[in-house]
Amino acid sequence: TKTIIMNKLFLTMTLAFSTLIASAQFSVITTVSENADSAWTITEKLGVGYDVNEKLMVGITMDGEDKYELLARYDLYEGVWATCVYNYESESEDELMDKLELGVGYSLHLWKGLCFCPNYTLSLKEDEAGEREGKFNLGLTYKF
Repeated sequence: TKTIIMNKLFLTMTLAFSTLIASAQFSVITTVSENADSAWTITEKLGVGYDVNEKLMVGITMDGEDKYELLARYDLYEGVWATCVYNYESESEDELMDKLELGVGYSLHLWKGLCFCPNYTLSLKEDEAGEREGKFNLGLTYKF
């Protein structure tokens, strides 16, 4: 049932985004990561974002076959932004707050709509020792 709900959510979001294409600003989002073969790749985690206004972007990313992330990014000040990421895993029994990550990042404009986006996110889920795991990410964003 969770898969059906996620598919319906994804279809609804796709239809909502398609109605806004005429005046919309879309972004393609990816994270640079190291895969199991110790090779660097930019296609492991891909997503699309929609700029709701000058400050707010919402989007969805896919990491593997069964891991989706809904994200919101809010521009704070001249390239500095805050983000909230909801990690959806169809077989996970975690509570809502355990699936959230909060973070900050910076968009460094490289060329026209291409930006290099280093960021740091912190999971709200605590491990057995009561610690929260944070991670540093290197991302690329291209705005259409």
